[in-house]
Amino acid sequence: MPNPELAENQKPKKKSKLRYLLYILIVLIATGLSLFISLYGNTEAMMAAFANADWKWILVILALVFFSYCVDALILVVFCRLYTRRYRFHQGLATSAVGQFYSSVTPGASGGQVMQVYTMKSQGVPVSNAASIAVMWSIIYQSMLIIIDIIALAIDWKDVMAAASIDVGQVSLPVTPLIIFGFGLNLLVIFLILSMSYSHKFHNFILHYVIGFLGKIHILKNPDRSRENLRVHVENFKIELKRLQSNIPVLILQVILFFVMMMTRNSIPYFAGLALNAWGSEFNFFEMMDAAFISSFHQMVTGLVPIPGAAGISEVFYNQLFFNKLGGDRGAIAATQIIWRTATFHIPLIVCGFVSAFYRSRPKEDITYANRKTMLTLQMETFDERRRSSDTMVETRQLSRKEIQRRLTETIYSSLEEEEELPKAPSFGRIKKKEKPVKEKKPKPVKKTKKKESADAWEHWDI
Repeated sequence: MPNPELAENQKPKKKSKLRYLLYILIVLIATGLSLFISLYGNTEAMMAAFANADWKWILVILALVFFSYCVDALILVVFCRLYTRRYRFHQGLATSAVGQFYSSVTPGASGGQVMQVYTMKSQGVPVSNAASIAVMWSIIYQSMLIIIDIIALAIDWKDVMAAASIDVGQVSLPVTPLIIFGFGLNLLVIFLILSMSYSHKFHNFILHYVIGFLGKIHILKNPDRSRENLRVHVENFKIELKRLQSNIPVLILQVILFFVMMMTRNSIPYFAGLALNAWGSEFNFFEMMDAAFISSFHQMVTGLVPIPGAAGISEVFYNQLFFNKLGGDRGAIAATQIIWRTATFHIPLIVCGFVSAFYRSRPKEDITYANRKTMLTLQMETFDERRRSSDTMVETRQLSRKEIQRRLTETIYSSLEEEEELPKAPSFGRIKKKEKPVKEKKPKPVKKTKKKESADAWEHWDI
């Protein structure tokens, strides 16, 4: 007789596998359509561009992509070393690969961080610490994305405003409003979370009045759930921001590593242009930074589209973003786009997929957990533990050196007094060992010398 409970448990697993196969199929179809649109009427020009390609720059591109994943692994290692000394670089690299794969095959990259938390759990990092690392990673990433885009707007405002429109038949859709909207939305989210974290009145105003109003006009289907989700996001932001502020050297190091990682990935279009002589034949640092700043807006816009891997939209937006930079040559644009997308998405998708499938410490949980709801649940379940650890870290950082020495002294004495009777601990200073009582020595008898004896003998005579 078949077990009905086992059959019920297998049904969600089959559905989840079918759903992920559907996501991968969507990625393939959307990528194929975007390539068809890009290459339509430009095939000969693209083939001519590839015929004159300098393949050493292709190797440089692959090396840069791998380097960016190594930097991401180092970021995870630094975070994990706040909790344990046993976390290794190869573990961070595997965790980064798992996160990249599930981010690429889930809508809005919603499954990457969840599976990273479960991967770190399999590697020996407690779930509460792994969830804390995921939130800190998001805080720094979003902040650096805003900072880089502000710099890009200040430097390349004219190029951003001159981005080509997307032509759909006889309809022309401008790209610039999408860039401004994506930048404004990300900036608004950061501003709201910061304001709600430091202003209790503003926090209550958003939760009660704004969300309530959006629920009444039916923009939000479940206002109560939205309030709870927002409250969890804000409280998690406060906890992990406090943790980051309590360790400034680590924060500075992570900001530098994030900047290196993001600018490395953003510079890939420039090296793709070098490979096809679209940016010239010689490397130019300032042109590379210019291309990297323009590319930074790509993530702003494509992050708004809830399609796995932003397939299709990513390719189309790339074409319009670099249209003027590459002189409007559709063949060169299509060729660089193929190199860029293959190196930054398709090859990592395959490699990271193998890592996710065969890595020894891969997450044992089913892939149905890879969504934003699961990440929110993990944050809620570990909230109290992470708050206690954050408060302890902040309190420890605020203690003076003398106070820490005093407390350590009291702690050691209190543990020793349980085993043997000791005098009370001093307020500070080194711990003195209990001195053993010194036995009194009896004085040795003094021997009289002959000279002394002769002197004593004369004392009996009265002379």
